[in-house]
Amino acid sequence: MATTKTCFVIIGFGPKPDPETGRIVDLDKTFENLIKPVFDDLKIECFRAKEIRHSGNIDEQMYDWIYKADIVVADISTHNANALYELGVRHALRPNTTIVISEDQTKYPFDLAHTVISTYEHLGKDIGVSEANRFKKQLKETVLAVLKSKAKDSPVYTYLPKLQPPKFNDEDLREIIVKDSIQPSFSELINDAEKAKSNNEFKVAGLLYEVCLKFEPNNVFLRQRLALVTYKGCKPTIKKALFEAENILKELKPEETTDTETLGLSGAINKRLFEETKDEKYLDKAIWFYSKGYHIAQDYYNGINYAFLLTTKATLQTDKLEAISYFKQSQRTREEIVKLCNDLIKQKTFKDRGDQEWIYQSLAQAYLGLDKQTELKTIIGKINKLSKGQFDLDTFLEHNKKLIDNIELIRKKNNYR
Repeated sequence: MATTKTCFVIIGFGPKPDPETGRIVDLDKTFENLIKPVFDDLKIECFRAKEIRHSGNIDEQMYDWIYKADIVVADISTHNANALYELGVRHALRPNTTIVISEDQTKYPFDLAHTVISTYEHLGKDIGVSEANRFKKQLKETVLAVLKSKAKDSPVYTYLPKLQPPKFNDEDLREIIVKDSIQPSFSELINDAEKAKSNNEFKVAGLLYEVCLKFEPNNVFLRQRLALVTYKGCKPTIKKALFEAENILKELKPEETTDTETLGLSGAINKRLFEETKDEKYLDKAIWFYSKGYHIAQDYYNGINYAFLLTTKATLQTDKLEAISYFKQSQRTREEIVKLCNDLIKQKTFKDRGDQEWIYQSLAQAYLGLDKQTELKTIIGKINKLSKGQFDLDTFLEHNKKLIDNIELIRKKNNYR
């Protein structure tokens, strides 16, 4: 019998879209901020499929863990089909010590009335400190309760009470917690890829994401990351990199998806293709992708890019009414972004968000496009504080000079104010 208790966590990884709302839920934040700290505190070995060493069969080892772990925590947020299936496997194999959790806006696709589900709150792609503290306390109490109680939480064992649950032996446990394996874990490969991306080592990051995709070819997060570093790498040429990135995203069906990250990436790729080729079909595609991402989830990133490209579109019109129509639509979108961002800033939980700087940056660009200089100046100090003094208003204005020039061109060309 193993002397150390174990917890296997059934959960996806990386940002995932909620199919009902288009909201993004970062499941890495859930694991790292809510789940693992609780089990570390309780001296219980806690791991998930990402921790697998990349030699061997991932699925075989994963189901072995689902079968043998003393505790399983299953996060069924975002209608994760794999998580729901694996939860069913656990319920079929073990009578108790299975804990189900989900993000609080998840709408379950079928009746789970027989299952107790603990919920937590995501703020955009992050989790607030106060919410993390609350949920960790709740989860710890739940873990201690299920370890002490013999009550069944599996509907299968309710009707098949003679089934006997297995346990890890020490050899099984060593296979999971060994630290000196020569093979890196899936998690380590992804972390190395993320570090390379952050250091602008796009070629290295791309190679690592490709390795990870060999193990999880249907993983949305990995495919999005590979597309991102591919087009940012600009190799062998900018155009070829953009077309390659577009091809990588085809597996995610950008025209059909509600995933705002995929839509934003598709918009960015086509925006850059337009800048490289001056072919207006790419501009139209970029506008379509950004528009969808904005309107599905009120995503400020997609929204502010949508407004920018509508302004660009207006500059290309020979018909005065068409030009004014596109321009008015862009300004209306900026006004909506102002309201959206200010509403987020006013929320009590805003201080806990991890994307505060980007909300302010989007708000600043919206104010700039609307020529609201007074309002723009009021938030510069806040952006400076969040960016630790690295934000420069002159640089911001220089980066957005094209926007300013385009707006002035539209007004002069069409005698419009």
